[in-house]
Amino acid sequence: MKRRTVSAILGSTLSGLLTLLGFGSRQAAAQTPSDVGSSGGMMGGIMGSNMSPTDMQGMMSRSNMMGPMKLGMKLFERHTEITRATDYMPNGIIDTTVSSNPTTAHLIQAHVIEMYNRLAEDRPFPYPMSNSVPAMFANSTKYERSYKLLPTGIQVTETSDDPEMVKVIYAHARELDRFAKDGMPAMMRGMMSKAG
Repeated sequence: MKRRTVSAILGSTLSGLLTLLGFGSRQAAAQTPSDVGSSGGMMGGIMGSNMSPTDMQGMMSRSNMMGPMKLGMKLFERHTEITRATDYMPNGIIDTTVSSNPTTAHLIQAHVIEMYNRLAEDRPFPYPMSNSVPAMFANSTKYERSYKLLPTGIQVTETSDDPEMVKVIYAHARELDRFAKDGMPAMMRGMMSKAG
């Protein structure tokens, strides 16, 4: 597929996502903060009570879209090239994520390293498609994280003595499995699941 075609598809997909999320120019001009509250939240409550207009603006901000979301979106585009295997232990996981495509393998490594750096520096970011990521940032001192670079990806070990944190670690691994398997539809289901 030619680069221009891929760019057009990606641009259309992102434009459609922004419109779906309520960022169309007509709606943005017509909707006021009081309208959001009276309609049950973003998209009449579809985005759930956890998604405030501020959260949505933060998620779609340039710094977020050019930072943590950029690598994530590239991985969603390449989800069919990603293979994951997770060993569940009583206190956490050992998770291996790989790709036979060297570019995708590098993106996987870069994403994990960036997220671990953000966790270490306490720099959370709006990520409404995940129920586990906010909990991981809010409780980053309650679990141990390490990674090992592999020629085709990365192996991550995450453990905790706190049973509730172990549940969060497990939930995140399952989210990543769905993201790798289904790509963008899994991301959208994650955002929609916050409704109610």
